[in-house]
Amino acid sequence: DKNLPHCTKLIEMILNEFQTEYCKIKDDLKNSLGCISHTTNLWSDQNLDSFMALTAHFMICDRKDSLIFRSHLV
Repeated sequence: DKNLPHCTKLIEMILNEFQTEYCKIKDDLKNSLGCISHTTNLWSDQNLDSFMALTAHFMICDRKDSLIFRSHLV
C-alpha cells in the first residue's frame, strides 16, 4: 500500500519514539522523591515461553508542589 512507510522508515520512527520515552522515564526517575520501589510479574504463554515485567513505582512533585504517584514499566 502506498500509504504505508517503508520498513526502514518504520524502524527509524520506532527508535525515535523509544528514545523519547526512554528520556522521559529517565528524567522522572532522576526527579523521584525518596525511594523507588519495584514490582515484578512473571508469566508464560500457552507455548510455555516465559516473560517478566519490572515496574518502578515512585513519587514526584509537580509544579504546584503536589505529590504525584508514578509507575513506569522498565
